[in-house]
Amino acid sequence: MLFSILIANYNNSAYLGTALESLQTQTCRDWEAIVVDDASTDDFEKIIGRWTLDKRIKIFRNQRNEGCGYTKRRCAELASGSLLAFLDPDDALSPGALKMMAEAHALHPECSLIHSTHYICDEALHVVRIAGYPKSLPVGTPYLLVGDGSIHHFASFKKTCYDRTEGISPVLKKAVDQDLYYKIEEVGEILYIDEPLYYYRIHAGSISNAGKERAATLWHYSIILEACRRRIGKVEHPASLRKAYRARYYKIRVFRSFRQRRYIDVIYSLMIFPFAGGWKNILSYAAKLPKEGLALVRRSLIDDYEIKV
Repeated sequence: MLFSILIANYNNSAYLGTALESLQTQTCRDWEAIVVDDASTDDFEKIIGRWTLDKRIKIFRNQRNEGCGYTKRRCAELASGSLLAFLDPDDALSPGALKMMAEAHALHPECSLIHSTHYICDEALHVVRIAGYPKSLPVGTPYLLVGDGSIHHFASFKKTCYDRTEGISPVLKKAVDQDLYYKIEEVGEILYIDEPLYYYRIHAGSISNAGKERAATLWHYSIILEACRRRIGKVEHPASLRKAYRARYYKIRVFRSFRQRRYIDVIYSLMIFPFAGGWKNILSYAAKLPKEGLALVRRSLIDDYEIKV
């Protein structure tokens, strides 16, 4: 079973060697690396030249800088494996990651995506802690209704399932993985492995760090809204589930519009939210407000999520 590891690179050549080394030390040997460079301006050509002897590492280049969504979509299109997974060029895999994922997919043909937890590391890739946010989804609750980072690195998915979706949006600049997770859960089950299989490096150039959190949050909100619209229209979903998606849609629309300072749309969405199934959410929020106060409001409308070392 060929495992395609997808690496979308842009100006991360200083770390790329470590990512590729972590592939060469895998206990599972049946893999290929699809490296697509998005017109980097650093030493990519010099660095990647050291890896051309390993024919499992296949190198492609965008003619111009296209962005994360386009490049990750191209990675998936170029893959030959039956299992796919993204490895960021500044991160690394634990030696048994591919073997454990391949075995899990073989045991669970019903799963479109299988994910694990990961190590959070400093810039030198020294382990600081095991991430606490990746976890199993609540029974019967789609990830779209949670959207809290429960699905994160290391996430692998079946090519046959990916091909049943519309694929990664090529226009996305951030939150591309979340777009993938929402789409891939529409065609199969999700399974969580409670083992850290991935080394997640935090550094100044990380795509979701260094002052880029607001942009990433807004992109993620747009992805959630699009996913909700997609699922609301599917008649095969029970009415109760479509109602939950409508409530999620207007809740996220409030959060996004407030951050964008589109206050008329905030008011409009707040007016519709209770009638779209949001009453329970409003009552829960009101119950928390006396205890958490301004901190709760800031988390909802102002603060942006950031993974820190």
